[in-house]
Amino acid sequence: MAGFQGSSTRYDPHESFSAAIEAERRQIMTTIPGEVVSYDPKTQKATIRPRYEQKFGDKVLKAPDLMEVPVNFPRGGGMIIHKPMKAGDEVMLNFAQRSLDKSGDDASAANGHPGRMHNMSDAIATPGSYSKPKEAANLPTDRMHIGTDDGKSGLQMKPDGTADLVKDGDSIWTVITDFLKIIKDHKHGGVPMDAGDIAKVDALITRAGKMKA
Repeated sequence: MAGFQGSSTRYDPHESFSAAIEAERRQIMTTIPGEVVSYDPKTQKATIRPRYEQKFGDKVLKAPDLMEVPVNFPRGGGMIIHKPMKAGDEVMLNFAQRSLDKSGDDASAANGHPGRMHNMSDAIATPGSYSKPKEAANLPTDRMHIGTDDGKSGLQMKPDGTADLVKDGDSIWTVITDFLKIIKDHKHGGVPMDAGDIAKVDALITRAGKMKA
């Protein structure tokens, strides 16, 4: 195998050429996991610790923390989905094929001339967990969930368009329905609501029920 030649092949020009290519490929950074050390919400940049190391004999060299790494949040049309990143949050690090120094400063085009390529200095972090310790085991299986990773609190929506806002399992539509029922059963001066008003409240309760995911 290239890069692991024995005494009988290390002088073979084909093996040497293959080993040189493999050595170059090993230096190309594409995508590796990392974790947040700190995050600045004002600049949307973070200090990221790459989960990457290399072994040299009996020594292990860990990758250094990367400073001021842009965090790639979904954004467009004047809107953004922003997440308050915390230390220990997992990200995927992608390394640009050219230096991002200039384009990152003034949004100009990246320089395509040879220079820094697939370098750790040009990392972009995308939030997202992949490892078993970070698995979210209790997310709802029948709806989209934007909220806490335990699935108990947040905005939830089904494919049919019904939606709900939940907090620790309680539902905003349940709260609204309970409130309407209190109004319906309320007596003013000992006199219950008339039939017309009761029908209106019942209609509201039905509408709320149809909107609940």
